[in-house]
Amino acid sequence: MLKFAIIGAGAGGQTMAAILSSKGYSVRLYDIDSAKVQRLKELKTIKVTGLIECEGTPELITDKLPQILEDADVVMIVSTTDAHRGIAMECLPYIRDGQIIVLNPGHCGGALEVANIIRGENGCGKDVIIAEAGDLMYACRSYEIGTAFQSGIKATVPIATLPGRDIGRLMEVLGPIFPNLTPVSSVLETSFQGGGAMLHPIPSLMNINKMDLGESYDYYMEGITPHVADIISACDEERVAVCRAMGVNALPLGESLTKVYRLEPRDNLYDMIQHIEPYKGLKNPTTVKHRFIVEDTMSGLVPLTSVGAMLRIPTPMMDAFVNIAGAVCGRDFRTEGRTAEKLGLAGRTLEEIREMVR
Repeated sequence: MLKFAIIGAGAGGQTMAAILSSKGYSVRLYDIDSAKVQRLKELKTIKVTGLIECEGTPELITDKLPQILEDADVVMIVSTTDAHRGIAMECLPYIRDGQIIVLNPGHCGGALEVANIIRGENGCGKDVIIAEAGDLMYACRSYEIGTAFQSGIKATVPIATLPGRDIGRLMEVLGPIFPNLTPVSSVLETSFQGGGAMLHPIPSLMNINKMDLGESYDYYMEGITPHVADIISACDEERVAVCRAMGVNALPLGESLTKVYRLEPRDNLYDMIQHIEPYKGLKNPTTVKHRFIVEDTMSGLVPLTSVGAMLRIPTPMMDAFVNIAGAVCGRDFRTEGRTAEKLGLAGRTLEEIREMVR
C-alpha cells in the first residue's frame, strides 16, 4: 500500500488525508501551524461532511516536515501556492530517488518553480517525478479544525509532469486512486489555464467594502454580480491571450467551468457561475491576508502579467488588480510573486520553453 505524505492541513489537505486514510492508505500529515497540529492530534480523526461522508485517522500528524517525508512514496503538497518555494527548499535534504511530488494545485508556474529548486544548480540531484494539478480536486472548506465540508469532486482535473514524458509513470501510480485526474501534455497547460487568478482576487477586491464592514455573504452567488462577472471576463481575455502566445490553447473561463462541472452552456459568465452547485454556500474571505487575495495575486496574476510582459502581450486589467492588491495589502507583489525569472522562463525563446517542458 502506498505511503502518502501530505504537506498542508488546510481544507484541501485535511480532506485528502481523511479520504485516503479512510481507504486504508498510510497517511502522514504536516502543517506549519503548531496550534492546528496540536488540535488535530487531540482529535486524532478528521471528518469530512457534505457530498462525501467519511472519517480518517492519519498515522502521524506533525509540524516537523522531515518526519512525514521518510519512506513516503507520494508527497502531496496541498499548501497555499505562495508557500511552494519555501517548502521545496526545506524538503531538499530529505527527498529520495523514486518519490512522486505533486502540487495540488500548482497554480501558475508551480512545477516550474519547484523543479528549478529541486533540479537546479543547488538541487538534490535525485530522480523524482514532479507534477502539478491544474486545480484542487475537491471543492471544500474547513470552518473548524478537524472537520471539512466537501461540496463536490471536480469531474476532471488536469494534471501534467515536468517533463511531460513522465506522465505515464505518474498515472500508473495515481490514476487508479484519483480517477478524475486527466493527463495533459505539459505543465504550461496546467499552469496557465487555471481560473483561480480570475475567480479569487478579483471578486474579493471588488467586495473589499463588505470585508471592511465585517459583512458575510455567499462568495460566488452574491459576490459575483453581473458587472463583476464582466470585469472577470475582461481579465480572462488577457489570460487567454498570454496562454495562446505560449502555444497553450487555453479555454475561456466560462468554457472551462462548463467542462469541469459538466454544465449546460450558458450565455454569459455570470449565469454560468450561478448554476455551479459546488459554489453555492461558500462564504467570503474576512481578511486581506486570505489566500484568495495574497496567494492568487502572487501565484496567479503576477506570473501571468510577468510572462505577458516578456511576450509583449498587454495585460492592463490584470496589472490593475496586481496594483490594487498591493495597495490593499501594503505589499509589493511584483517583487514577492512568481516572475518569469523565478520560473526559469526569462530569456528563453518559445521553442526553448516548449522543449524544456516536453
